[in-house]
Amino acid sequence: MRRTYRKNNFKELNRQIVLIGLIFIVFVALGSYLNKIWPSYQDEIIKDISFISEYYNSREGIKEAILSNLKIDLSFMACVAFFSVLVITFPVVLIIFMLKGLSIGYTINSMILALNFESIKMIFVLFMKNLAIIPGTVILTLVAFDYVKKILLEIKHKRKENMIFLVKRFILNVIIIISITVILQVVLNTISIGMIKFLVR
Repeated sequence: MRRTYRKNNFKELNRQIVLIGLIFIVFVALGSYLNKIWPSYQDEIIKDISFISEYYNSREGIKEAILSNLKIDLSFMACVAFFSVLVITFPVVLIIFMLKGLSIGYTINSMILALNFESIKMIFVLFMKNLAIIPGTVILTLVAFDYVKKILLEIKHKRKENMIFLVKRFILNVIIIISITVILQVVLNTISIGMIKFLVR
């Protein structure tokens, strides 16, 4: 009986991961078409992408680039966690996740338009920049979804002690997930940015 319950839970978890993954891929694909929707902004896009490319290809310190990426990653995951805790704003978490997909798709397509063959290096950096953050955010979203379901049930039955316990457990889970994800992402950013800057020396 217990084995069947665990098996069902595992299948449900897999379905949720696949669903979120598909949603993310769809929005990445949509993001890649934004340049075609607003072609008038192409000159500005090329200017911005060229500046970013020059920054990563420059001989400036790796530390500044890593710290800049760290701030962005922390802000992104902190937003997801914050809107999850408030329960009623949980749909905002999904919107943030979708916008991240749009942003990645838009950036990849912009790099290809602006840099042509040279875009390979920048796409590699972008891929490495999100290699830990995206899976970490998926896990955080699933944990938040489970938390929201449980907290709504406790609110319905007016069990205040259980609600407090769930909030504390969720915050602890959030801290653990964010810490592991960000540390891993910093390592990946260091490797990718270090490789790019080493190659231009």
